[in-house]
Amino acid sequence: MAGPPVLPPAGSARHRITTEEFRDLAYGTGGRDTIATLAAGQRSRSMLLLRALVDLAAGHPALPGPLPPPAEAWRLLVRAERRRAAAVNRLLLHPQVGVWSRRCLRRLRGTDGDGPPLWEEAGYLHATAASAALLAGLEFRMSVPVRAGAVHLPALGLARMDGCGSDTAEVHQDRFGRRAVTAGPVRVQLPADLGRDAPGWQALRRLTADHAGHRCTLLLDDLDPYRDFLRPGPPERLGAPEARGWQRDFARAWALVAEQDNVDPGGVAACCTSLVPVRYSGPAEPFSASSPAAYGCVLISPPPGAAVFAASLIHEAQHIKLGALLDLVPLVHGGREEAHHSPWRTDPRPLYGILQGVYAFLGVTGFWQSRVHREQDPAARNAAVLEFALRRAQTAHGIATLRAHASLTAHGRRFLDGIAERLGRWLAEPVPGPALRTAQDLCTDHRLLHRLHHLRPAPGRLGPWIRAWRAGAAPPGPPPAGTLRPGRHREAARLTAARLWAADPDRAAARRERAARDGDLRARADWDWAAHDPAAARGYLARLAQDPDDTAAWAGLALTLPDGPARRALRRRPETVYALHRALRTGGGAPDPVALAAWAGAG
Repeated sequence: MAGPPVLPPAGSARHRITTEEFRDLAYGTGGRDTIATLAAGQRSRSMLLLRALVDLAAGHPALPGPLPPPAEAWRLLVRAERRRAAAVNRLLLHPQVGVWSRRCLRRLRGTDGDGPPLWEEAGYLHATAASAALLAGLEFRMSVPVRAGAVHLPALGLARMDGCGSDTAEVHQDRFGRRAVTAGPVRVQLPADLGRDAPGWQALRRLTADHAGHRCTLLLDDLDPYRDFLRPGPPERLGAPEARGWQRDFARAWALVAEQDNVDPGGVAACCTSLVPVRYSGPAEPFSASSPAAYGCVLISPPPGAAVFAASLIHEAQHIKLGALLDLVPLVHGGREEAHHSPWRTDPRPLYGILQGVYAFLGVTGFWQSRVHREQDPAARNAAVLEFALRRAQTAHGIATLRAHASLTAHGRRFLDGIAERLGRWLAEPVPGPALRTAQDLCTDHRLLHRLHHLRPAPGRLGPWIRAWRAGAAPPGPPPAGTLRPGRHREAARLTAARLWAADPDRAAARRERAARDGDLRARADWDWAAHDPAAARGYLARLAQDPDDTAAWAGLALTLPDGPARRALRRRPETVYALHRALRTGGGAPDPVALAAWAGAG
């Protein structure tokens, strides 16, 4: 018996990226033509995943359930492709189709058992084919699953089927273009314009913005069950005022993206196709995310301003571009071990992830460099200066880690050289002393906290040190290095304090005075550090007197002590000084942290 027909390729079956396109991407940019090359590769990947899924599903005992065989959905996709290739391309490149196909393949292979009934999950293919057929104007009928009281049509919207009493529905369109979704007694007539709401039909909204000749349109996805690639879930329709708020904020952010000239705005618009509002939050950084499985999708929490929103869009566009490039050109061998310090993450990261971070923050550095030169408001410019100084330093740190530890391919070396060349120009730009010092401190702070939370010296190596301290003898050598034992990592509040001091020093000073008035040792030490006040060292010592396990205070002490053996020991081996302090205080009184660090640093 013959298998399902092969979906015809769009253009060449082989994918090539030109030297010019590769160079542009290495420099952190890339326009619409370059993104079209990357998108062609993503289309082929999606097509191959779908075909593999259909082949696996054909012999699976749990399928097709109450739906037609997946091969029928595939044949409908082929018909749609032959009628209107753009319709199928839109579905093949729809981010949620990518998320679903990978998830469903894992379930078919038995490596992931979570989720709805397998036939229902596999039925997303039928819904995808129905969407393609609607867009192509085909006459067709296709059975699809009903999930959470609705029929989801990828890239289009959903039909409410409440009270239908059925697990399946039928999507159909006649030769006159009349289309509907029916299940039992419920019938939803689909509108001629599927981009508009109608009775029983909720269309995917769009965010649109046009500035300085650069236009961007994103789907505002609050409906698709796979829209959040971190956590699939039911639709959560935004209210009209909230949707209008996203449109307003997006238009303001896009104006800033369109004005900067370090990353091609056309390329950003071409590779970002879907925005998913989420409510995740972080202690210091607004949340945004993208995934190689969801080409073109950006998850984002409500950002605190247009500039941060714009930086997040560029950040995720960089991730999207690099993920697509890596599907075409290998840049690094291996690099999957989660063992390295990343200047942007609290957890140990693989070198592959650090490469992603370097590329994303190259774009973010370029955005803030542009804002430094464009901002007219002094407060906004001061904030941009700090972000520029911080992001370029973090990116340089990531490049150094890759050069020291990554096994790069020949193309990978060229790519990293291009990134380093671009960043080198920005590293040469002068930055005011206070902002430069704060940025350097923040980078050091992050590294210290990483070591304090994730590195532990072997217990047997501490014994000679403990005995030497108690005997009043000299340390038995340099402090032993810790080995990786990942632990829980909490961000310090210093980044938040630094940002407020840069953008609004009067408000920051008021917060500092209130912390002093309230006797809030934790906040007061951080505000003193942000103000570059030497009193911060005393504040961190006071915090350690209250809580010797306050790792943020240990890192703060390393930042604020004057130069000498104590500062050097805490900066080089903070995990060892901390471990010694813990061991010594279990057998008696806690030693003075500065005296212990100075003793250890003299070895």
